[in-house]
Amino acid sequence: MDSQNQEINVKNLCSRKLWELLKNAEWQDNAERFAIERELSGRRHYLEELKQLSARETMH
Repeated sequence: MDSQNQEINVKNLCSRKLWELLKNAEWQDNAERFAIERELSGRRHYLEELKQLSARETMH
């Protein structure tokens, strides 16, 4: 199975794995990135890190 075309099911991944995917830009498109961010925010994990990552991206 080609992993490039495989969609991530964010509900089935642990918060740490989601954070790693987000931090390392291992998402396929913006929709997937936003799904990861929403899931982490909903779980209330990595909230400070999400804020810092968003701040860095707006500076580019």
